[in-house]
Amino acid sequence: MHQKEQLLLKLQYQNEQLNDYAHLVSHDLKSSIRSLSALLSWIKEDCGEKIGEESVGNLNLMEEKIDKMDKFLEDIINYSEIGATSLKSNTIDLNKKVVKIIESIHIPKNISVVVNGNLPVLKADARRLRQVFQNLIINAVNFNNKEVGLVEIGVEEADDFFTFSIKDNGPGIPKEYHEKIFNTFTTLGYQEKSTGMGLSIVKRVLDLYGGEIWLESEVSKGSTFYFTIPKK
Repeated sequence: MHQKEQLLLKLQYQNEQLNDYAHLVSHDLKSSIRSLSALLSWIKEDCGEKIGEESVGNLNLMEEKIDKMDKFLEDIINYSEIGATSLKSNTIDLNKKVVKIIESIHIPKNISVVVNGNLPVLKADARRLRQVFQNLIINAVNFNNKEVGLVEIGVEEADDFFTFSIKDNGPGIPKEYHEKIFNTFTTLGYQEKSTGMGLSIVKRVLDLYGGEIWLESEVSKGSTFYFTIPKK
């Protein structure tokens, strides 16, 4: 038993060290990437007319890749921070919170995001709860391939917990990926839209609260992500 405890303590220490390292490296890389992005913008402003449309197009592609890398590093930082600090307890009106999240997301004109019914008021860490809803809503919007897209947010209340749902009418997810998509860096072939970190961040936050997440999906007809948050 003593040996098992020592092993668990050692693994915990190594995990903390790894998270600290990932956090430090990601911050340093983000600084360099933002400097590179600024340099590209200056080059476009100073030399855009001289280098021609094709070269400007290549610079735009470079900026897109840099933005994608910046988002990837931001997700690594967010992932490494989860559990590193104690959870705050804020009183959160999810009706207001979710509206603000929706307003902060770029949503194409052909996609509607609606909230069905009233959402509850919770005691939770506002930042962590935002990460859960934001990542799930962004995924539902970004991967929707329908001419008229729809994302619906709902909730059902039980005695000890709330079950939230985020439903879309997008392409759906094959059953063999229903477990894998919560693993870090899994993108299902949508690399241009995803860093592969969003759902792993969601799951890690929910694990801290003792919640669960799962999905129901049918290919070409859409997906519904369900997750629970215990009442406290």
